[in-house]
Amino acid sequence: MARIRGRRKSVGDEQVDDDDVRLRPLPPSSVWWILGGLLVVAAVVTTVLLLAFGDGSESDKVRLEAIRLAGTIVLGTGGAAALFVALRRQRTTELNLIHKQAEAKATQHDAEQRRVTDLYTTAVEQLGHERAAVRLGALYALQRLGQDHPEQRRPIVNVWCAYLRMPFRDPEAKGLTEQERAERRQELEVRLTVQRLLREHVHSGPYQDQPASPWFWGDELDVDLTGATLHNLTLSDRRIHPHTNFNNARFTDGVWFDRARFEGLALFIGARFESDALFGEATFEGDAWFANARFDGRAWFPKAWFGSRAWFFKARLGDASFDKATFDGHTSFDKARFKGKVRFSRAMARHDREHNWPRDWRLVPAEPGDIPEGADPGAPWGHVDTRPVGIRLLQNLFKASYGWLRRRF
Repeated sequence: MARIRGRRKSVGDEQVDDDDVRLRPLPPSSVWWILGGLLVVAAVVTTVLLLAFGDGSESDKVRLEAIRLAGTIVLGTGGAAALFVALRRQRTTELNLIHKQAEAKATQHDAEQRRVTDLYTTAVEQLGHERAAVRLGALYALQRLGQDHPEQRRPIVNVWCAYLRMPFRDPEAKGLTEQERAERRQELEVRLTVQRLLREHVHSGPYQDQPASPWFWGDELDVDLTGATLHNLTLSDRRIHPHTNFNNARFTDGVWFDRARFEGLALFIGARFESDALFGEATFEGDAWFANARFDGRAWFPKAWFGSRAWFFKARLGDASFDKATFDGHTSFDKARFKGKVRFSRAMARHDREHNWPRDWRLVPAEPGDIPEGADPGAPWGHVDTRPVGIRLLQNLFKASYGWLRRRF
């Protein structure tokens, strides 16, 4: 019994169902019985006609003509029946062919899925190999697999991010043997390759007037770099994937986000920047979260544009520059600590938002028409400015006097 998939149809006594097609071909004996029966009927009819109308009178001729016409109709009906049988045989052949094609397609699909699964599993296993060359080969195998099979891109990116979240041992640490140092440097090269792959396939969406890269894998990915160790990360002039999470990440050897565009949340909560962090002219369309972040080097945000909240709550910064930055949303530097100098030269913020600036800084109204480029001209704007030296001295003197009085009395 043959089975294929298709819509339910009726062809003669044949049923075609989406899940079950049952083909019932005629047995050969039935055909011979039908032919024999037709011959017997023809012989009997001929004999009867000869006996009944064999005198040759005019009335007999008329009757014979009518009977001949009826016989012609009967023969035509028989031809139609033969045609139906031929059509049914052709339909049966077609259904068998469709069934074989469906089976072949299903078999091919299953084989392709097994092949893709085997390639993915093998590559993931090789990421744990002791040799760096094997791990690099596994990374490029996953890249090729994701480029050819879009349904595999999300798990591949998850694996890449998980690799960067794994502990990393510094190759420049003291007390290492030459072999240990070489192995750690090779591992660093593997991690740098992962970062390059993420830049190529994840952070390559449409940027400014440029379309997305042909290698871009889409916005449906999750780029979870929570707690990852990232080395010399360079994402300048890039659209940062909107689902990227840098919370508690560790950035070594500097990080470059110059002119980068953050369309979603910029999540750097608890991140540690062990060297310079450069965000010059970066665009933060969503909230920028740097709460509890630590900047051991320069925190550079000149000409940055914060379209929503800029949150530096309890952040620890060395030298910091927000020169010509624009704060279009709420701003908080509450409990932030600065070990070096902080600058807001010609920085502007909206007066109708809540702001908590670093010590000795305040927002003063701007002149009419003095607004940041591209900002809402109807909004009230102001300049972030430091308080006059005289006021700061008086504040310090008042605090010192108040403290002395409390201790005295």
